[in-house]
Amino acid sequence: MLDAHVHVWDLTQRQLPWLGANHPLRRDFTLLDLCDPPNPPHLSGVVGPSDLVLVQADADPAEVGDLLALAQGNPAVVGVVGWFDLLDFPDRLPDDPLLVGVRSPPVDQTDPDLLTTPAHLRGVRAAADAGLAIDLLLRPSALIGAARLASAVPDARLVLDHLGNPTAATAEWRSGMQALAECPNVTVKLSGTAHLATDDLRALVDVALELFGSERLLFGSDWPVCTLAATRAEVIRRTTALLPPATHNDVFRGTAQRIYRSRETAP
Repeated sequence: MLDAHVHVWDLTQRQLPWLGANHPLRRDFTLLDLCDPPNPPHLSGVVGPSDLVLVQADADPAEVGDLLALAQGNPAVVGVVGWFDLLDFPDRLPDDPLLVGVRSPPVDQTDPDLLTTPAHLRGVRAAADAGLAIDLLLRPSALIGAARLASAVPDARLVLDHLGNPTAATAEWRSGMQALAECPNVTVKLSGTAHLATDDLRALVDVALELFGSERLLFGSDWPVCTLAATRAEVIRRTTALLPPATHNDVFRGTAQRIYRSRETAP
């Protein structure tokens, strides 16, 4: 399995203002924590960090170096999606093949127009030209803007995190997902769903699978954020149960391998 959405942080190095002073996640999270407690026997080889993509948690380019250094010492980490300002994309990137993507959420994740401003388009084109995938952290009302972005930069590999953060399969969300599905350069990450009721998640997954097919879906546990509602093992187990077995190779490994590939192999 390849878990395409894992966070780690060290609060002596990171401020993480999105974690308030009394937030239950306001402590350090390391890769060792990912395997604690030990895997239950029926999930042996699945729950532990077999292969991981680390995703930014801080809007600070210094975090990218920290994550890449961590990856160098941990063979389980096969890629890093780091933060770079897409409105002022750097001329030079770290010379590390494990840097496979960028995530730079817009200031307002609900505004579709922010995704196609000239500055944002330039940044996305620069990231795509550098061989990086671009993760998008958005709300349902902004999905139509993401579809316009995908059409404007067809060479960009865009990854919609957390299914677009819906609370249910609303008409607005379905419309945005339909528009994105018509853009072949968009994939969707089944992540950030631990807080949803199983029936609500099933409806969302069914729509995503119908629109995108398994070859454009990938799994991410969103650990440790998922632990606010469920353990990583529970997230894996529930997602597995909701997907037809024939889709598992794509969703749990193949799609992420294609999207988060080394920049040296990107077209």
